[in-house]
Parts: sequence; structure tokens; C-alpha cells
Amino acid sequence: MSKRRSTGAILSLLIAATGLTGFASAKDLTVNLTTSNILIEQAKKLAAASHNCVAIAIVDAGGNLVSFQKMDGTQLGSIELAIRKAKTALSFARPTADMEHALNSGNYMISTLPNALPAGGGYPIMVNNELVGALGLSGGEGDTDAHLAQSTVTTFLQASKAKSTE
Repeated sequence: MSKRRSTGAILSLLIAATGLTGFASAKDLTVNLTTSNILIEQAKKLAAASHNCVAIAIVDAGGNLVSFQKMDGTQLGSIELAIRKAKTALSFARPTADMEHALNSGNYMISTLPNALPAGGGYPIMVNNELVGALGLSGGEGDTDAHLAQSTVTTFLQASKAKSTE
């Protein structure tokens, strides 16, 4: 595993495990249509900046699809993949890239988990250690999707935290 990949995996684990603090509770951030659209716009901005076309899905804490968009030029197969990545990140409360890396490292049990897609691009939305939803992103290579998903959620949560403390 490359140093960059292992650093990214460790950072992903830390962010996912600790959640973002600064909100009084998870109730301060609801994954609804408004927040989902903000997340999607952030993901599209980051994807366009890196010359990628992606499909983006946002699910709430119950695993319900709240919002979805596919950028022009994104392969059709990415539609279902984005939704499944979001649901996997929510169901297992971790970035799907971590599951992909575990599978690639020989932990084949990951491939037997029900309804799991161990492919980078799914990222949980955590507030004060509470899972409030997840983002799934597909269209590029696994590492690219994983980086875009993590950056989208992290940027969104940091901006939300800053607004909540104003």
C-alpha cells in the first residue's frame, strides 16, 4: 500500500470514527433536500475542478435516497453505484474505500457482507459520533471517487460547523 493511500485511509478512519464536533447534537444537522443539494453542488464543483464527471447520491440516516444528480458525461453505470456506495457507507458507518482496501489486502470476508459495495466513493456523514446520512459518488477510479467523496463531506461539515458557531 502506498504511503499516500495509507495516510488517506488513516485520515478516513479518524474522521469517520470521531465524527465532526462543534454541533450541539446531530439534530443540528439534518440530511434533507436543502443540505443534500449543498453537498451535491460541492461534489460537482470538486469533480469539475479535477476534470471528473460523477453521479452523486445522498441518503439520510434511514438509508432513504434524499437527492441524486448525475453530471453530463457520466457513465450510466455510475447511477446505481453511487446509490449503493452511499447506502454501504451508511450501513457500515465507514468510508467504502476502507472496505475496498481491506478486501484488496486479503480480507475476503468483506465480499460476503450483505448489500455491501466495497468500492471507494461512499462516505458517512457523522456529527458528534452520530451517523446522520451518507454520500455516494461514482464515475472515476475508486481512489478518485473516495477522495472526492471525503473532500465533499469534510468541506461541507467544516462550513456547517463554522455557520453554527457564528
